[in-house]
Formats: sequence, C-alpha cells, structure tokens
Amino acid sequence: MRVFVTGATGFIGGRLVEHLTCAGHEVTALVRSEASGLPDSVAIVRGRLEDDVDTLGRAMCGHDVLFHLAACISFDPRRLPELLRVNAEGTDRVLAAARRGSVSRTVVVSSACTIGLAGRADCVLDEETPFDSRLADRNPYLRSKHVCEQHAVTAARAGQWVSIVNPTTVFGAGDRSLNSGTLVHKTATSRVMPVPPGGSNVVDVDDVAAGIAAAAERGRSGVRYILGGDNLRFSQIVDRIAAVVGRRPRLIRLGSAMRLPMSAAAWVVQRLTGSDLITPQIIADTFAFKFYSSDRARTELGWEARCDFGTSVSAAWDYYQRHGLIHKDG
Repeated sequence: MRVFVTGATGFIGGRLVEHLTCAGHEVTALVRSEASGLPDSVAIVRGRLEDDVDTLGRAMCGHDVLFHLAACISFDPRRLPELLRVNAEGTDRVLAAARRGSVSRTVVVSSACTIGLAGRADCVLDEETPFDSRLADRNPYLRSKHVCEQHAVTAARAGQWVSIVNPTTVFGAGDRSLNSGTLVHKTATSRVMPVPPGGSNVVDVDDVAAGIAAAAERGRSGVRYILGGDNLRFSQIVDRIAAVVGRRPRLIRLGSAMRLPMSAAAWVVQRLTGSDLITPQIIADTFAFKFYSSDRARTELGWEARCDFGTSVSAAWDYYQRHGLIHKDG
C-alpha cells in the first residue's frame, strides 16, 4: 500500500512512519525543509500546507491512504490566526488535495482536547460528549482543531472517506519539543513542585501510531476515535514520572481555590517569557479532569493501549537523556 504522510517529522508522525515502513508500506512524506530522522526508504516531497491544492494533489496522486498529522501547536491566544490558517484551513486544503489526487482514504489526526473537560474524576468523556464552545473561546489550539474536525466531517458527508482520531496526552521517545515532556522536565529538575487536583488520560506514542493505522484499515468515515490509555490524577502521573527519573521533588498539593491565583501567575510568566506552553488556560485546565473512554476504538478498530505508562515514561526519559534535552538537577 502507498501512503502519504503530512507531519512525518513530528513526534507522533515520526513514529507512525516507522510503524508503516515496518509493516511494508511505501511511504511518502510531505516536509517543509528538514527530513532528518526519516528512514531512507521514505520518499520525500518538499512542500507546505499552504501550497495550492493542485500542487498538493499532484504529490498525493497514486497514493492509497493519506495520514494528515501536520499542525501548529500553541496555546497562546495571540497566535489564533496562525493556528486557524495552518490547522483549520490547512486541513481543508489537504482534504481537497486528497480528492484531487484520488486518494481512497484519509485519516485526520486531531486531539482529545476537542472532546472537552470534566469537573469530576468520575465523569469519563467520549466521542459523543457535546462540544463546549466556552473551552474553545479560551483555548486557541482547541478552536483550531475543532474547525479542522468540522472540515473533515463536512468532507465525509459529501462522500469523501475521512476518519478522525483524537489522541490524548502522548508520552514516549521522540518528543523533541517537550510537549508532554514539560512535565517530565519539571519533575526531574524542580525541588518543589505544585500539583493541581485534576487529572489527564495518558497514552504511549507507539500505541497512538498503531491506532492511527487501524483507523485507516477498519475505521468508519466521518467518525471520531479517541486513542487513550490510563486516566490518572496529576499526583499519580508525577509519582510515576519521579519513579522513572529517580528524583522526587517535594510536592505541594493544590486545592481548587488556587485555580485563579495560579492562572494569574501563568499570565505573568507568559508575558515575561513568551511561552506557548505555560498559559492561564493550560494551568486552569489542570484543575479539571481530561478523563476519556477509548471504548469505540477498542470495539470498532480492534485497538487498545498496550504500553504501561511507566514504560512509556522510561522510553521518553532515555530519549531526553540521549539527546541532551533534560538534565536532572542534583
């Protein structure tokens, strides 16, 4: 099978490419300039999501499946126009190019953040949870991914085969940008660490890659599939990370009353440092629960997360150490 991948040099995209090549598929990757880390067998097409539909369509011609992972990741409200241009408009353009190139199946990789948040640990969300527009108002990345999904569903209703996957918080080797690795970094380098009362679903990157491939093989068009592993409180996540890195900071468990002060502090940090990953919205979300069910993926795709969270963190930690991305304090 011939497959076309956007975002192949990213964290999840890189592992997906390895998964596909090991399965014997012919892979073509759309890359902007750098193709480092991709297997030699991967064919390279230079381009961007902003390229015109005809150019992208010609590149996709002759491929059976498109995996669309390329995206801009930021939670800074000031970058909303860029996020909409790349993530939302880019997806619409890629879907049009797939139609132009007669690609049979497309899998759009979104995010579980579009599923929503809950205020209680016993509230587990799934693909049928109603969309909360209030979350999109304060989370520009979520908004861009929601519009991305709307484009995918619209294309599916018009007859194009398009499936959507929603990975949760992904850990594992290859996270060069320290997305989930930010929490590993904080645990490994902090002497004192505040721990909010919320929680998150965590999943291994290799499990996610397998789930994306399964969606192309066994998924339904126009349907979303959550790819998630364990639902863990942040205190549990930090405990397991600390066990892997061999360093346990003194934990200060925060109560719900600290949500607004912590969000205000994050606003100051963001303005002083320009950080895209420390924002009031991100801090506020850690006081909620991102607990999700992957029952649909398990039932329809025959997929389930197999990697233990500790094993996933160990792989990530080894990767960070080998590449000098995190240096343990003391």
